[in-house]
Amino acid sequence: MSIGSFVRFDRRYGLVIFALGIWIWIGYSIYAHTSKKIIKATIIQSSKPVRHIDDRIYPQKKETLWFDTLYFPKGNELRHPKYGYLGYRQNFVAFFDTDIDVPKDEFVNFVIYSDDGFRLTIDKQKIMEYPKDRPFQKSEKVVRLAKGKHHIHIKYFQGYGQLGIVGYYAVGMSAKEAQKARKYLIGKSSSDLKFLEH
Repeated sequence: MSIGSFVRFDRRYGLVIFALGIWIWIGYSIYAHTSKKIIKATIIQSSKPVRHIDDRIYPQKKETLWFDTLYFPKGNELRHPKYGYLGYRQNFVAFFDTDIDVPKDEFVNFVIYSDDGFRLTIDKQKIMEYPKDRPFQKSEKVVRLAKGKHHIHIKYFQGYGQLGIVGYYAVGMSAKEAQKARKYLIGKSSSDLKFLEH
């Protein structure tokens, strides 16, 4: 093999390695940003102001998305760290729905940080809410869940200004234990509570 043919072979080999690297990177990026169907989010933009959790919504835009966690940090636009900016800034409502499987009777501490208001229901029973405008603040409630499957529904609204909603849970054999236990993002399974993928 001459030096010239070796150089040509080496370049072709380098191009193949480069193309393979790009292909692997694109595949990983698609996989990493493909949402697990854990939390179904229905977001409705209102053409009129929203100032209370029960205000009438005048739909201007509606879309359904899937997320793996309830993690939309404080900011000026609804954003998920894994999926980016979603284009919602003011006067909208979002409905988050997910199903869980509880392996045994246990106490679950739900912690919701929100700006503005929210309402958390489990199996159609209201657990807690903050129905009005507020800055990014915490609400917390311990509930006893029986062994089996349960449906979690969270209604969230944003009026104007800063926004965000982040949810956690912690599990214990008593209410006090649940309040002190390690917290997980809503949507992330643990040994004590499993989120069901759709």
